[in-house]
Amino acid sequence: MKNIYLLGFMGSGKSFYGKYLSKKFNLKFLDLDEFIETTLNLSIPQIFNSIGEKGFRENEANLLRKTIDFNQNIISCGGGTPCFHDNMKWIKDHGISIYLKTSEELLFKRLNYQKEGRPLISSMSDDELKQFISIKITEREKFYEQADYTYLQWQDENSPVELEKYIEDKLQRSRS
Repeated sequence: MKNIYLLGFMGSGKSFYGKYLSKKFNLKFLDLDEFIETTLNLSIPQIFNSIGEKGFRENEANLLRKTIDFNQNIISCGGGTPCFHDNMKWIKDHGISIYLKTSEELLFKRLNYQKEGRPLISSMSDDELKQFISIKITEREKFYEQADYTYLQWQDENSPVELEKYIEDKLQRSRS
């Protein structure tokens, strides 16, 4: 079985669902941002401060490609991962991609609650956060929508069991 790459905007649940799914499917879990931090021995904010977004994105692309060595993993990609260095094409060529498409309202609810743990948005007002989400989703949607499968999350929280059933169904159909 190929790696399963979870894609979507920050707050879409990639890490949360990825950890759950890895246990259910008896696969390993890899958070790409954590892999980058461990490899470079720096936090994401430190990486951005020392080498900028361009340097971060180059490292991200290189380390994404190393995930080919980790067969049968659930991999949570950073929100911007599919948007740079032909990463989306690479993901599609080397794994199964699932876009966790989340409404702007639900993203706002989740991110507003998680602001303190996310330096990029920690100082934003509610209006700034809503505008940030809207702009970034518009920019990134064309990449996210190239995923093999799209799992919709709108107003309410979806249970991990629903995503598990969705993925099982899609994988079973792809084998038929």
